[in-house]
Amino acid sequence: MKIIVRLLLTMLLVSFLTFAAFEVVSGDPARTMLGTEATEEQVRALQAEFGLDKPFFERYILWITGCFTGDLGLSYSYRQPVSVLIGSKALVSLWLCLLSFAMIVAVSIPLGLASYKYSGRILDPLRSIVTQICMAVPPFFTGILFSWIFGIGLKLFVPGMSAGFVHLLFGAICIAIPRIAMTVRLLRSTVVSEMNKAYVRTAISRGNDRSAVLRKHVLKNSLVSVVSFLGQTLAELVGATIVVEQVMGIPGLGRFLVTSILHRDYPVIQAIVLILAFWVVLSGVLADLVNHAIDPRLKLSGEGREL
Repeated sequence: MKIIVRLLLTMLLVSFLTFAAFEVVSGDPARTMLGTEATEEQVRALQAEFGLDKPFFERYILWITGCFTGDLGLSYSYRQPVSVLIGSKALVSLWLCLLSFAMIVAVSIPLGLASYKYSGRILDPLRSIVTQICMAVPPFFTGILFSWIFGIGLKLFVPGMSAGFVHLLFGAICIAIPRIAMTVRLLRSTVVSEMNKAYVRTAISRGNDRSAVLRKHVLKNSLVSVVSFLGQTLAELVGATIVVEQVMGIPGLGRFLVTSILHRDYPVIQAIVLILAFWVVLSGVLADLVNHAIDPRLKLSGEGREL
């Protein structure tokens, strides 16, 4: 219950700051849309159409209560409900984030354990080099490369058109590559640290199989740090998704956000910022809950995890 309250309070604070920020930045949107030659009657009519003639706090209350019912306001550019405009785009971005995150989890954990198991062997330096390269390559560069090779060259997808599965798959790979490398490195170093602790040496000295100790005890303790990192990764996928959507022409929220900023469509920007903020906050809460499920000794609190 405390987590839900904390989530709601955080989102209320973010929503207020977002609404207030655009109130300061935008000036008079009606006059901006109509231009300098518009008459006062035209400006007042447009202000009434978008509800801009109401006081600030009244508009904020109307907007935030509308968010709970799916009414995110009216777009300045398209004169359509924001919820209608961003509905399908939000779904594209969600699938892209979840697909890339599924890749990170499915690939990095087995690779991290294999990296520890085969450490010290002849291919270990090669593993280290590949990991460093993958960590250093930014998603936007991979996105440009994949668009050129698989989109324009092999024509497996069409950049800028509707996002099919293949288009999303390559976008997710671009996002996942550096994060897989980071997670593999973190898991390997965490397992090495755990294996050197006294409880592991004691368990092995009593005749327990090393692999069984790794599987039953070390992996569980190591996953707490890894899950925290994956929660942070899930939150940070927002930024990578925006970049990859823009570079690869995937019609998601990130690409629509950039377009809306260029057109100063503030209701759309506010709604997208609120959705992205909710994703970031929810990612931290989910990581907290998963860590608590892995180790119930970790208590959930407003400050995060504590023993």
